[in-house]
Amino acid sequence: HPDDAKLTGDLLAQCFSRELGTYEYEARMRHKDGHWVWVSSRGRVMEWMPDGKPLRMIGTHHDITERKQADLRQQRHSRVLKMLTDKASLASILKTIAGDVEAARPTLLCSILLLDAQGKHLLHGAAPSLPDFYTQAINGIAIGPGVGSCGTAAFTGERVIVQDIETHPYWAPFLELTRRAGLGSCWSQPILSGQGKVLGTFALYHREPCEPTPAELLWIEDEAVLTALAIEKDDEDRQLHASEARYRVMTTNSSDIVWHMGRDYRLDYVSPASVRLLGFEPEEMQGSTIEPFLKPEGRTLMLAQRALARANKDRGIATDSIRCELEHLCKDGSWKWMDTISAPHLDANGKIIGYQGSTRDITARKLAEEKILHMAQHDALTGLANRALFTDRLQRALASARRDQTSLALLFIDLDKFKPVNDQFGHAVGDLLLQAVAQRMQACVRDSDTVARIGGDEFVVLLRDVAGESEALAVAEKIRASLAQPFELEGHRLSIGCCVGVALYPQHGLDDLTLTNNADWAMYQAKERGRNQVALCSQ
Repeated sequence: HPDDAKLTGDLLAQCFSRELGTYEYEARMRHKDGHWVWVSSRGRVMEWMPDGKPLRMIGTHHDITERKQADLRQQRHSRVLKMLTDKASLASILKTIAGDVEAARPTLLCSILLLDAQGKHLLHGAAPSLPDFYTQAINGIAIGPGVGSCGTAAFTGERVIVQDIETHPYWAPFLELTRRAGLGSCWSQPILSGQGKVLGTFALYHREPCEPTPAELLWIEDEAVLTALAIEKDDEDRQLHASEARYRVMTTNSSDIVWHMGRDYRLDYVSPASVRLLGFEPEEMQGSTIEPFLKPEGRTLMLAQRALARANKDRGIATDSIRCELEHLCKDGSWKWMDTISAPHLDANGKIIGYQGSTRDITARKLAEEKILHMAQHDALTGLANRALFTDRLQRALASARRDQTSLALLFIDLDKFKPVNDQFGHAVGDLLLQAVAQRMQACVRDSDTVARIGGDEFVVLLRDVAGESEALAVAEKIRASLAQPFELEGHRLSIGCCVGVALYPQHGLDDLTLTNNADWAMYQAKERGRNQVALCSQ
C-alpha cells in the first residue's frame, strides 16, 4: 500500500545495513483480486556475503486483517464506553457510534432511531450522512408492519433486510423520498434492551441495491447492542436525576428508605420501604447504628465522610448534605448497592440534633457500570482479557518484578490448522472452538496469571513470578498438550494444535515491547520446526 511503502522500505534498508538484526512491520498488501489485506511481516538476514551484503533472508507473512478490523472495532467501542463512563450526552454518543460505523464502511449511511415513550413512533437519534429533508420526514413516523424497514423492525422486534428499496412493498409509500435521497437498500436491526424491549432501530442504507454478508449481519447486531447500552444508561441517568429531586421531599410514603438518626448515630426511624428493598422490618433496624449493615470498606468510607463533615463545620464551611454509595446487607444475606443522601437535622437555633436522609437501590446501575468496564477490557467472544487489559497487566507485572527482583514469563500462542476449521465448518463452529481453546488455556495456568486473546487465533499468557525457564516451559508444554487433544463441538471432532513462543524477564527483555516481540519471534521459530512446538527465545 502506498501509505506503508516508505516504512517497509526503511526497515528493510536498516536490516540490510545491519542496523537492525530483524525487521518487523504491519502493512497492507494487494490481494490478487484487487482488495487490500493487512499482513504482519517478520524476517531476518540469515547469511551474509564476504563484502557485507545480505545473501539469504528468512521471514513470514501472516494475514492479520481480522485482527486489524477487530482492533479498530475495539478502539471504536472503547471510545464509546469511555463516553458512557464520562456521562456524555446520549445525542453525542449516538452521533459517535454512527460516525464510526460510516468511517469503517464509507459506502454505508447509518441511521439510529429511538422509540418514543409510548412505544408508537420513531424519533431521530443520529444520521450523520443522510440528507436533512429525509431525517425530518421520517422523524416521528408511526411504527407498524410494512412501514419501511425501520418501522417494521421496531414493530416486530425482528431484523428487516430490504435488498432493493425500489421494488420492495414496505417502501412503496416512500419511493419519492428515497429516490430524492438516492437510497438503494436498507438493513434495519431492532435495538433491544437487556429484557428484550424495543428501544429503537439501527439501520444501514446503501446507495445501490445490495444484500449484507453474514459478517455484516453480525457487525450490525454488535453495533445495535452497543447502542442499546448507551440508551439504557441514559434512561437510568434521567431516572436518577428525577429520583434525586424527589428525595429532597422526604415522606414516609417514599418508595425509597427514609430514615432519621440521633446525634449518637443510632437509627430512631426507618420507613417501611426497608422491607421491600432490604428485607428488614423497620423495627429490626431501629436502635442500631448503620455499621452492622455495611462491609468494612463501606464503614471506613462512611466514617471518613462524617469526619470531613465535622471538620468542615469546625472551619465554618456549611455542609448541606453528604452522599455515599455503599454495599448494604440484606436480611437474606445478600448485598445491594445503595445510594444514600444524608443531611444534618437542625433545631431552631441551628444546633445539630440528629441526621436524616434517604437511601435507594442502585444495584442495577452498578451492574451496568461493571458491564461497561468489562466490555472495555475483555474479548467479547472468549471473555479473556483483551490487548489493552493485557498490556496494562504486563506493565504492572514488570514494575513489580523490577521492584521485587523476581522473574516473569510471556507466552505467545498461535493456533495451528484453525483456518481450515473456519473454512470447512463455518465461523459459528470456529467461534465455539476459540471459546473452548480459551477454557483449556485458563485451566492450565494459575489464578494470578493472565490469558488474553489479542486477535484472530492469537493468544498471549502472562506468568507472574516464575522460578525460571523450566517452569515457564512446563506451562507452555502443558498448554500445547492440552490444545493438541481433540475438541468435540457440534457433532464434529476437531483436531488442531498450537505453537508457543516463550520469553522471560529479564533474560529476553526489560520492557513490555521487547519481551512481546521476542516471545512472538520464538513462536515463529516453533512454527519453522514443524508446528505443534514450544520454543524458548534464543538470543
